[in-house]
Amino acid sequence: MKKILLLVMVMSYGLVSPALAQDQYVYTLDLTVVKDDKVQVVLTPPKIKESETTFYMPKIIPGTYAVQDYGRFVENFKAYDKKGRELTVEKPSVNSWKISKANKLAKVSYWVKDSYDNDVDGPAIFEPAGTNIEEGKNFVINSGGFFGYFENMTRKPFKFNVIRDSKMYGSTGLIALSTGQPMETSLDISEVKVADSQAEVDTYLTESYDHLIDNPLMYCEPDTSIVNVAGAEVLISTYSPGKVVKSEEVRGAIEQILMSQKEYLGGELPVDKYAFICYFTERPVRSVGALEHSYSSLYSMQNQPMESMIGMFNRFAAHEFFHIVTPLNIHSEEIHQFDFNEPKMSKHLWLYEGITEFFAGNVQVKYDLMTADQYLQTLQGKMVSATTRYNDSLAFTDLSKYTLDKYPDQYGNVYEKGALIGVCLDLKLRSLSDGQYGVQQMMFDLSEKFGKDQAFNDEDLFNIITEMTYPEIGDFFKTYVEGTTPLDYEEFFALAGVNYASSETRREMSMGLTQGSYGYNPETSRVFIANAEGLNAFGKAFGLKNGDVLVGINGKEIPLSGIGAFFQNVREEMEVGNQMTYTVMRQGEDGSESKVDLSAEIVEIDVEYTHILSLSEEPTESQLAVRNGWLSKDE
Repeated sequence: MKKILLLVMVMSYGLVSPALAQDQYVYTLDLTVVKDDKVQVVLTPPKIKESETTFYMPKIIPGTYAVQDYGRFVENFKAYDKKGRELTVEKPSVNSWKISKANKLAKVSYWVKDSYDNDVDGPAIFEPAGTNIEEGKNFVINSGGFFGYFENMTRKPFKFNVIRDSKMYGSTGLIALSTGQPMETSLDISEVKVADSQAEVDTYLTESYDHLIDNPLMYCEPDTSIVNVAGAEVLISTYSPGKVVKSEEVRGAIEQILMSQKEYLGGELPVDKYAFICYFTERPVRSVGALEHSYSSLYSMQNQPMESMIGMFNRFAAHEFFHIVTPLNIHSEEIHQFDFNEPKMSKHLWLYEGITEFFAGNVQVKYDLMTADQYLQTLQGKMVSATTRYNDSLAFTDLSKYTLDKYPDQYGNVYEKGALIGVCLDLKLRSLSDGQYGVQQMMFDLSEKFGKDQAFNDEDLFNIITEMTYPEIGDFFKTYVEGTTPLDYEEFFALAGVNYASSETRREMSMGLTQGSYGYNPETSRVFIANAEGLNAFGKAFGLKNGDVLVGINGKEIPLSGIGAFFQNVREEMEVGNQMTYTVMRQGEDGSESKVDLSAEIVEIDVEYTHILSLSEEPTESQLAVRNGWLSKDE
C-alpha cells in the first residue's frame, strides 16, 4: 500500500479546504482506528500570525464547577509546518503546549485516551463530563476531552469531521452539515490505510469553541426515539450493553414530564432540536448523573432495568431539560466569555442551578405528576440536607464565586438550598402580586431582556431583578442570598398557608439507619456502615460495626440495583415484635471477610423529624392566592 502524508490524504477527500482553514479550525477525529484505547485527532489550524502560540485543552468546562484537566489524556502531541517538518513544542503545564514558529504551523496531531477506564493521575472526572473509547461499540465525545484551542482564538468557527464505521450513528444536539459521506480510507498516524469496512464521515460546524464544548456527541449503533415537543425535535439516544435499557423505554419515562415542561414554559421552547444522550454502563463508576448543555444533556447511569431507576432518571431529566432557560438565555459575562483554563466564576449559582432545580420540582406538582403533600415532602428533604450536610450560614454568592477553591465541599447545596431560595423567592413575589407574578414570569422577563447573545454583568443582576419587580426583592437578595442569614422557612411558607415546624418526634418503626450512619460504594453497588455511633437505638441493637457491608435483609439478598425499592418493601413488611435480620460481610483482624447474621426484635422508637411542612386547612384569601399561584397550573 502506498504511503501518503496524512495532510495530503485528508485534503484529497475534501475534509479540509485551505481557504477555509485560514479563518477556522478544521478537526478530524478518526473513530475507525483505535490503538491501546486511544484515537487520533488531527487539526488544520486557523491562520496564526504570531511566531509563538499556546495550544490548550480545557482545565474546566461550564456546568461542572470542578477541575477536569483534560490535557492529561493527550499523548504524542506533534506540530508540523506545510512541508511536514516538525515544529518545536514545549509543555509548560498539564493542559498546554507552546509551539515555536507558530506562523508556519500547518497541522497538529495527537492521540487521546478516554477518562472512563484510564487510571490517570489527577482529579476524578464527573462521569457525564467524561469520555469513552470502546472500539467498535461506543464513543462518548465530550468535546473538551478531544478538541483544544489556541490562546485568544476561541471565537473562531470550529469545523470537525468524525470518521466512523458505517454502522454507527452520532447522537448530538448539533445539526450536522452532512452525515454518512463515503470515505474509503482511514487515518493512522502519517499513513493511509484502507479500512476493512467502508468508513463514513459526518461533518459539523460550530460558531465558537464555547459552542463546540456545549455540544457533546455519542457514537454507537443507533437506538433512538424522537419526541416532538412544541415543534422542537427531541432526540432520545441510548447505549446499553445487552439492550437492558431501550430508547423507547426512556421516551415512555420522560415524555409526560417533557410535555408538562412545555406548558410550564408557556407552550414554546427556545430551541429547535434537543438531545437526551444516555450512556448506560456495567462497569463500576464513581458517579452517576447528568450534565446539562444548551441543546442536549448527557446521562451516565448504571445499566439496569429502567423500572428500577425511573424516579431518579425523571428527576435528572426534569432538571437538565430546564437548562434551556438558563444558562442558554440568561447568563453572566463569566459564562458568555468563559475562560476554559483560568475561569472566573459567577456568583449566581442560585439562578443557574437553584432556580432550575426549583422548576424541576414545581412543574411536577403544577401538572399533577406529584401531589402537594409529596412536593412538600421533597422540600422537607432539601431543608434537612441544606441544614445538616452544608453550611447554612455561608453566603450563597460566596459559595458560587469560590466553589472551585474555597468551597468545593459546599457545591452540592446548589441543588438543596439553591432550590429552596427559588421556592422562597417565588412565595415572596406572589405575596407581593396577589399570587399573579412568580419566578416563572421573572425568568421569562429576564430571557426577553437578555437572550442567548447578550450577557448580564454579574454585579448588576440583583438590581435588575429588583427594578423589574419590587423593592422588597432587593432586601430578599441582600439578606438571604448575598447575606449569611439562613432562610426563614416559617415566614415564607406561611405566605402560602403552609404550616412549618422545626422538629417533631414520632413513635414508629425504623430500619435503624439514619442519615450519616451509612454510605454507598459505587464500585461494588453496596451499602455499608460508615458511622455506627450515628445509628438510632434500634440500629444499635443489631451490633452493627463500622465497615460492615449490608448484603441481605431477612434472608433476601439486597440487589445491586433498585436498592431504594427493596428497602421500601422491607419497611412495608415490618411488624412490631417480629425479628429482623441484617446479613453483613464483616472484615476480621486478619483481613479476611465472613458473612454474619445480626438480628433484633422490631420495636417502635422515638424518631425525630425536622422541617415539617403541612398545608393549612383554613388558609386566608391572600394565602390561598399565593398557594394557587405556586402549586397550581395557570388557567
